[in-house]
Amino acid sequence: MEREIRRLQQKDWNKSLRSLRYRQIRRSRDMGGDLPGREAAVRDGEPAIGIAVAETMVTAAARRLENPGRGFGVRPEDLRVYRRQGAPPMEVCLLLDTSGSMNGKRINEVKMLADQLAKQMYEPLSLVTFQEGDVQVKVAATRNTSRVKNGLSAMVAAGLTPLGDGIRLATKYLAGRRGKKHLLILITDGLPTWAGGNRDPYQDAIEAAGLAAKAGIRFICIGLEPQRFFLEKLAAEADASLYIVDDLDHREMAAITRKEKTRARPANDAP
Repeated sequence: MEREIRRLQQKDWNKSLRSLRYRQIRRSRDMGGDLPGREAAVRDGEPAIGIAVAETMVTAAARRLENPGRGFGVRPEDLRVYRRQGAPPMEVCLLLDTSGSMNGKRINEVKMLADQLAKQMYEPLSLVTFQEGDVQVKVAATRNTSRVKNGLSAMVAAGLTPLGDGIRLATKYLAGRRGKKHLLILITDGLPTWAGGNRDPYQDAIEAAGLAAKAGIRFICIGLEPQRFFLEKLAAEADASLYIVDDLDHREMAAITRKEKTRARPANDAP
């Protein structure tokens, strides 16, 4: 009789655990989309991209039910990890013009875009900014919304536009993150107006765009109608997709990002 009661209790527990796992995965999808191309597997020394928390907890709980005398907690044999199937994981990098002409509404729209992407995307996000005397990786690739928020709060528009240096830094940074698939999105409202070493800013930016193409980085350019002629040349050199907009609006730019993410993701890696 006691064995039968315990069997029924364990059966109910397993139902509850399966329900918990379903709710956890459903919540993950609601917050950040599906888990494309991932498979939870036993940790065995092969490369992994993260701990499968729900699966690990279910495995640990099931073990404790079968062996109640072994105590609580998660043991090494309980660990389950995510492995990516098919194509490498994708990351999104925003290459942001923070020169003086972006001050006001435009820089605020860019900040709203980055904040929205950080909250809604599953993919890691990085920010590279460029202005006269300050070209830097403002936020390294992360899914941490607080890090993105802190980087955005420190972003101030000022100075001239060293576009070539911005493209070169973004290309170098992304090329160093091997094993990743990158989507580089340039957002600018104007023309390059500064380059080091007495170089022509216009030609310097075009040459830098060629480096991004050689690195095999998927490049998207979002810019304004008055700069169409230059941006067409830049996009052609970078083998980039070009979007000419009337003004920089975070909703329109977010829609472009979603569209390009879908294009960049292989069919067998789509949610």
